[in-house]
Amino acid sequence: MMDENTNDTISKDGYPLPILIYGRPTCEDTAAVRERLDELGVSFVEIDVDSDMDAAEFVEKVSRGNRTTPTIVFGNHEFLLVEPISDELDNALRRAGYKVDSHEMDNV
Repeated sequence: MMDENTNDTISKDGYPLPILIYGRPTCEDTAAVRERLDELGVSFVEIDVDSDMDAAEFVEKVSRGNRTTPTIVFGNHEFLLVEPISDELDNALRRAGYKVDSHEMDNV
C-alpha cells in the first residue's frame, strides 16, 4: 500500500531518494524486495524489526498495530510502502527516481 496515489517522480536534485527497509531475515516478502533491489543495483538500508524495538514500534504505528514486513520508507518519509506487490514496488522505485525496466516477477 502506498500512502499517496501519484506516479510523479519526487526525487530531489536529480538524485533518487534513499530507501530504508524494515524487515525480517526470515520474511519471504522482505527477501523478494531485497532480491529485486539487488537485481536493479539499488542501494538500501535494512533494519530487522525483531532486533530493533524502535523499528518495530514504527512499523506497528504505520501498519495499524501490526509488525508487517517489509515496510519500505523512501527518502525522509516522502512516502512508504507496506508489503508491496512487484508492480507497486517498481512504480514506487520509479517515483523515487530510479530507472526500472519492466520486469516480470512473482508478487512480493
